[in-house]
Amino acid sequence: MDVFGADYEQNKKRLIEEIGDQADLTIKYAYATSLEKQLTFFYFGEADMQRMESCLRYLNGLPAAYFKKRGSEVERAKPSISYAESVQVDVKKAVKSLYLDRVVLLLEGVPFAYVLQLKKGMNRNVEQPTIEPVIRGPKVSFIEDLNANIALVRQYGDDENLIVAEHVVHYKNKQKTIRYIHHKEKTEPAVVDEVAERLKGIKHANIEDSGKVESFLDNSPLYSPFPQIQTTERVDRILGGLEEGRVAIFVDGSPFAIMVPTTFEQQLQAADDYYERWMISSLIRILRYIALIITLFVAPVYIALVSFHQGLIPDELSLTIMNTRMNVPFPAAGEVIVMTLFIELLREASIRLPSPLGQTIGLVGGVVVGQAVVEAHIVSSIMVIIIALTAISSFAVPMYNLSLSFRLLSFIAIVFASMFGLFGVACFFIALTIHLASLHNYGVHYFSLKFSFKKHGIYDAILRLPTVLKDKKG
Repeated sequence: MDVFGADYEQNKKRLIEEIGDQADLTIKYAYATSLEKQLTFFYFGEADMQRMESCLRYLNGLPAAYFKKRGSEVERAKPSISYAESVQVDVKKAVKSLYLDRVVLLLEGVPFAYVLQLKKGMNRNVEQPTIEPVIRGPKVSFIEDLNANIALVRQYGDDENLIVAEHVVHYKNKQKTIRYIHHKEKTEPAVVDEVAERLKGIKHANIEDSGKVESFLDNSPLYSPFPQIQTTERVDRILGGLEEGRVAIFVDGSPFAIMVPTTFEQQLQAADDYYERWMISSLIRILRYIALIITLFVAPVYIALVSFHQGLIPDELSLTIMNTRMNVPFPAAGEVIVMTLFIELLREASIRLPSPLGQTIGLVGGVVVGQAVVEAHIVSSIMVIIIALTAISSFAVPMYNLSLSFRLLSFIAIVFASMFGLFGVACFFIALTIHLASLHNYGVHYFSLKFSFKKHGIYDAILRLPTVLKDKKG
């Protein structure tokens, strides 16, 4: 182990050699007059100069014999400098702290290095949610700073029963800090223990976002398209989950928190359901379930009826469909596949392009190209209506990753319908229901209403009935 010694110049040389050729390394030299000692700051990027000056003023105020009185062992155990997070004797560990946004201070005649928290904050301000906007409700979302996110939960939660635990992932000389919060009285200890155990099993070198942690916390990351972990950027949603007895997990550098366990109906509940009148919120929740059914089954049922079960279509509607499909060279299944691929490409392009261009692409693709393919008799006009209805319905799902799952499954449903007709659609529905019923995570089944009942009883299950009724009944 390469350690620091009493030779100040040798310590600097060892540290610089260990760091290597780094163009963004900043070395700041100074002199403590009262101590009669030289000192050097090492850091990457930018440091908070006010804190650094404060540190220098403190050192300049110490008597010359200060470090002789305290001794190296006492100073390593209890650093005198208030900004010191730790004291390192090992040169390699001191260098590693530089890559963790710390400042290393070498002091003449002292056989160790101070690791200081003097970095300049470079985080963005707390802003409105971008993925989960609401018309009425708190306009506060998380940012990429872990400490700030925990502070937001503390500030708006205002509950001494919230317990914060920390786990640091160490893998291939890299580390990432993860913190998780639970309610001491409402969260089952078994759930907290399982979260802690799964976090210990994370072996990954690069964890830039909480999305990479999800697969380690999920029971079925390989064979199920459905998200069993809820992702959110909203503080109020996290607070609601903690009140239900769930665990919120934060990853340093990610503006998205994740919550476990998660049930199916929770992913169809939006934050502003609780801020609007109960009749409106209940109606909107019903519309979301209808939107899921439309996303999955409207196009497959249309294919099955047109291709296999024409006798089930009313005569007037059958004539309309026949007129619109006249001169179209593709079968109904081919029309659906062509238009669905077009919509998915259009959706992906609008997401990846800058905002003004994305809106333009959506308008041009949806109106101009849609009209052109109908006039060119590539697809029928009724097919454009069906695919447009399916695409709009998929956007009605509050959880983006859940809507992605149903969009993927709609392709499978289309294949079943094109091969077996309504019998294939029925088999697909039965298989999907069995799969959803078999999913469970952290001891909670996917179709369980446990957390909805736990929050407001029957008044917050599928419908969002007025909670004042529950309050009056106690």
